[in-house]
Amino acid sequence: MKMGIELLYIAKMDLQASRVLYEKELYPQAIFYFQQSVEKACKAFALLTNQVTEKELPREVGHETIRIFEMATKHQVIRFKQLEENLNKLPELKTLAILKDFDIKKNLNEFERSLSEIEEIKDDREDLIHISSRDIRLILKEIKFTNKDLEKGKRSLSKFKISERTWNKQKVEILEFCKVLLKNDSTQFEEIKSSFDKAETKLLVEKSIKDLLEPLTIALLISVSLYYLAIITLPHSIIARYPLNGLTPVEIYTKELPVVKMLPKLLEIQDSVLKELETLNKNFEDRVVLPA
Repeated sequence: MKMGIELLYIAKMDLQASRVLYEKELYPQAIFYFQQSVEKACKAFALLTNQVTEKELPREVGHETIRIFEMATKHQVIRFKQLEENLNKLPELKTLAILKDFDIKKNLNEFERSLSEIEEIKDDREDLIHISSRDIRLILKEIKFTNKDLEKGKRSLSKFKISERTWNKQKVEILEFCKVLLKNDSTQFEEIKSSFDKAETKLLVEKSIKDLLEPLTIALLISVSLYYLAIITLPHSIIARYPLNGLTPVEIYTKELPVVKMLPKLLEIQDSVLKELETLNKNFEDRVVLPA
């Protein structure tokens, strides 16, 4: 956690450096420090959300921040395959209402498509140097729409209440689920069943759902923005500093290069991401329960 906070702090400094360098028309350096800010933000986010460990960062990620999203997707594939295996071992669970619409195969197919997309992006990294202004605008538009939806979700979450009808329905389904899992422990099942009849249990569940979904919503907002920024900055950790195909960074990173032209808008997105990361970090800190 400590390294994640330190990386977040350095990401803010890199962002500030990128702004200053852009104003001075030092475009290769401005792009490089923008890339560095995105890279450190991605790593801070991955550490904060336990997607990677500190030891994995230099070995498994390096400067390829998109690898974080690749690793996270692969971890999801493993989890879903384990869930599928466990459901096969306990087929009664598949018949429960709470799991009837949960399509593991569909999710696994989506994960595989994401992994293929990431591989294509990595293979075409040099082409990303010349990503068009139009494509950058489309990415910014996608980030804006996603953020708008998630912000709307955050506002509605603050007013979240479980209706009595929904509570009674879900109570039956959850108890049915517990009954299957605890078929050899009737005493524990009866304790759970008894607790569901208490009025404060509903309030506790509502609070627990809010506490769970609020950081998850913020994390989704950050993840979408960082994923696209990681794609845009993928080629620039090296090329912004060293010659490529006989061209120097000064010759490549001119005012006419779309990523340079659009940098102020990209810096705004990165600034918002870093603020959300600080909020997420505080959210997690507030939930830490210290031992007595």
